[in-house]
Amino acid sequence: MSIPVGNTDEQDALLSIGDRLASPPRKLTPKRPQSDKAGLADVFPYYAGFSFEWAKTQLSFEADVNNSVILDPWNGSGTTTLAARANGIRSIGVDLNPIANIVARLRAQVGSNIELCPTPIASRSRISESDPLLAWFSKRTANRVRQWSKALSLLPHTKATLGYVALFRVTRSLTTRFEGSNPTWVRRASSAEDAVDVTQHRLDNMIVQAQEDLIKRLAGESYSEASVSIIRSSSTHLPIAESSVDFILTSPPYLTRIDYAVAYSRELAILGFDIYQDRTLRSALMGTTLIRPSPGALNVTRYGSIAAELVSNISKHNSKASSGYYLKQARQYLDDLVTSFDEITRVSKPHAIMKLVVQDSYYKDIPIRLAEICVEEAERRGWEFVCWDQAEVTRLLTQVNTAARAYTKGKVAETVMTLKRSQR
Repeated sequence: MSIPVGNTDEQDALLSIGDRLASPPRKLTPKRPQSDKAGLADVFPYYAGFSFEWAKTQLSFEADVNNSVILDPWNGSGTTTLAARANGIRSIGVDLNPIANIVARLRAQVGSNIELCPTPIASRSRISESDPLLAWFSKRTANRVRQWSKALSLLPHTKATLGYVALFRVTRSLTTRFEGSNPTWVRRASSAEDAVDVTQHRLDNMIVQAQEDLIKRLAGESYSEASVSIIRSSSTHLPIAESSVDFILTSPPYLTRIDYAVAYSRELAILGFDIYQDRTLRSALMGTTLIRPSPGALNVTRYGSIAAELVSNISKHNSKASSGYYLKQARQYLDDLVTSFDEITRVSKPHAIMKLVVQDSYYKDIPIRLAEICVEEAERRGWEFVCWDQAEVTRLLTQVNTAARAYTKGKVAETVMTLKRSQR
């Protein structure tokens, strides 16, 4: 199926299908403002996603407040789940990244009475030489961060969440210089002299202040008491009952080789994850740059025609490693995508609505028509395409890579598509 950019007679016809599924006013797009504070979007930066105001509008326009259950199988930092709560609708957010889940839980606690986490008593314990925090911090600073993380791990989740996000914010602030032009890549300290070193007193004050700032922000928001369930799991294995979800609002990871584990390696280190020594989490995340054990011979029947054509084009590209590493990475992503659609379909009720925000991209000079792939794969699983809306993307992550600029690329669009599950 070909999805054109802009307004067409065909598009206008599709937009008229069903009063409940007609597109809301287009002036509000999913693109997040650079200084987005609505829905506590700035509590902790999370790459990609859509704006809170847009998500809230979509749900208020199309979801049944009294009876709906909203699902985001790639929930990230919890924009969908918070937007659902703002509308008084029950929601479930699933994500495999533990950092995303902690931030989502904190955002869902708006209006709650939250207390400061106690400052841990300083001890003479010495940090392990293999502690992942030493990739950015001096021994004394890493040791104090670890004392905080251990103390938080002993608290109930409802109390520890505030302390963790405060610790994430402080860590991000202290290690900003390790960030490069690629927003998803973080370098490590090159030597002991390059590591961040602050006194215990300063670090403790920063963490306490960060908690106090978060408490003020959370207290300043007032939403309904609708239940929010945040679950750590993969979109390929949703721990949700069959036919239990009414509305899916989500944005799947794009096929742009974004390594979310590396992007959040500092925060994962706080939780004890060393993504360089143990690749379990990193390799499990959708879109990872790591290649899992080979899935074996290509089964073209697993994909629809558009995804199969993409795989074929990548395999035939004359650039280095196209028929090797890059082909494997694309297949791995597509396998995760179609398996996720299997799961989303399994947990959805008949006549459920699914709204996806998807961005196309390029592999070298090969267009990755991800929006069309998603529509086709959904249709193969019994979903009916209802309508779409598109906007041109002016800045691509591929432009950050100097070598990638050598390949001619056309326009890329961000697509918002609506589908409805049929009863058959």
